[in-house]
Amino acid sequence: MKIRRLRMKNFRSVANGEILFPGHTAIIGGNSVGKSTMCEALDLCLGPDRLSRANPINEHDFYQRRYISSDNTPIAIELEVVLTDLTADLETRFRAHREYWNTETNSLLDENAEPEDTEPDNVIPALRIKFEGLYDKEEDEFTAKTYFASPPPEDDEIKARVTRPAKRSFGFIYLRALRTGSRALSLERGSLLDIILRLKDDDRSAMWEQTLNALEGLDPPIDSIPQLQDVLDEIDGRVRRFVNMSEDGRAFQLYPSSLTRDDLRNSITLFGTSARSNARVPYWRLGSGVINALVFSLLTFIAELKENVIFAMEEPEIAIPPHTQRRIVQFLKKNMDQSILTTHSPFVLEQFSPENVVLLERQTKGSLEGRQIEVSGIKGKTYRGNLRRILAESMLGNGVICVEGVSDAEVLYAASNVLESYDDKLLYTPLDLSGVTVVHCEGDGGILHYGQFFKGLGLKTYAFYDLQKNAAIKIDIEALFDGAWELEQTGIEYLLAEETDIDAVRGFLEKASNWDDYPSYSKRPELYEYDEDLDDDDTRAVIKRVLKQRKGSGYAEKLVEMCSDEDLPEIISTALNAISEDLPNAMVGDDAYDGDEANEDTEDVDDDV
Repeated sequence: MKIRRLRMKNFRSVANGEILFPGHTAIIGGNSVGKSTMCEALDLCLGPDRLSRANPINEHDFYQRRYISSDNTPIAIELEVVLTDLTADLETRFRAHREYWNTETNSLLDENAEPEDTEPDNVIPALRIKFEGLYDKEEDEFTAKTYFASPPPEDDEIKARVTRPAKRSFGFIYLRALRTGSRALSLERGSLLDIILRLKDDDRSAMWEQTLNALEGLDPPIDSIPQLQDVLDEIDGRVRRFVNMSEDGRAFQLYPSSLTRDDLRNSITLFGTSARSNARVPYWRLGSGVINALVFSLLTFIAELKENVIFAMEEPEIAIPPHTQRRIVQFLKKNMDQSILTTHSPFVLEQFSPENVVLLERQTKGSLEGRQIEVSGIKGKTYRGNLRRILAESMLGNGVICVEGVSDAEVLYAASNVLESYDDKLLYTPLDLSGVTVVHCEGDGGILHYGQFFKGLGLKTYAFYDLQKNAAIKIDIEALFDGAWELEQTGIEYLLAEETDIDAVRGFLEKASNWDDYPSYSKRPELYEYDEDLDDDDTRAVIKRVLKQRKGSGYAEKLVEMCSDEDLPEIISTALNAISEDLPNAMVGDDAYDGDEANEDTEDVDDDV
């Protein structure tokens, strides 16, 4: 079974949204764009135990926290999931609710479609699951329910509810980020251990009874500890002065729990020992990497026990080294019917082909859209070869500055830091906070190719490039990019040598001339020697030769780091300030509240398979 489409309305920070899932899917996007909201929406629709909670939704789950309209009527959260690739058993079991999905148009057939319309190979059976969350004014509480969208109910007809056993058959598992192990490794309902026990189909009733009887029959009991025994004896004697108690020994005893299934689910704790110590400790003290590896191991167990699993996970890269990230993703793609992973990791991202990467984007007024990555402008092998080194950071940001070489990128990053440090009025947003990556594109031709690729992703694109003698290329660059700045020089080193404030240049040369790697030429030492008596033109000639000789060694970057904001070449300040105005702080904005932390008691794995 696979999820094909998710639609959201009035849910958390999303007024309206639609995401298509092309099989195994990597979800990328900026902070607060809605990745966690997407996962929570899937969980509300498909999670077997999610709606069994006392409060499955609350005020924070409604868009802009509005659940009553101006005319005093409820505003509903509406979520919809389309499932396809049903097993034969499920297709038969839910045939009354069956619809059909066109895999070419990524849409459902009309309810009035003729039987012959369902015969093409690109039309497959589907189920459409809907979630509705409302505020019940009369009861002063929030209600939540899931039901089959087909057949649509007649007037006053009760909607066909999706039961917990039905949801279990869908096989949906959701692991949240950061807190992956806190309940996943417990015995609470919906934990990975609980899922495994359910799938093994053992007699869980007998398991609980045996455990409860063993705890009740502890010999010696907990209160046999001398210090406790004295206190309990005293309490027992004092209580008997006022009420009649059992004459069969002491009336009050201590047990390790309240001796109920639910209490044991919450209190039983997994212990483990590390390679460095033989002392048993609670699993959460073994470290995040061990916890996530343990969770992954349990998932392999589930994959062997369960026929179909749809697995959603936030940021599998947390506390996991790169080689393990790759192994986890490869396992999930091989053993799960479908895996849906949100990620910021290039090591996770490179395990997915571009067509299986979905970029979430914010539109106007709370609209959310997911679209597949298209590799345009660059070759497939270029995408694969440069994904980790160049492309991944840019794809996960808001904008890119395309430059010709490494030195250009180093200079712009350093200049951005300089502008920030001298910005007392906090008007300038540095590149990192704007979500802008500087990408070196290996020449002016590369600038155009990479620019087309990033433009196709919907990112803001900027170019900062050397003097261009080819008028046609210059025209193409200016037409393609949202902002483009052409140097009057043929390299960034020449720009710095000619236009950086002369006092800053002198200060740099005075320090740099003492460095071990400062260039020298025995036959003509005057080429690189700096003396404070040199006039301005000779000083600029020296810095030009020094920067050219040490190109790629960080000298240009160090020169900029020693500048004030007023010392920088004007074109650098102009470009960076323009980008700052175009892309203000990506960490703050109308959609910064995503609502994903609204429910502090949210479980990490709260759904059975």
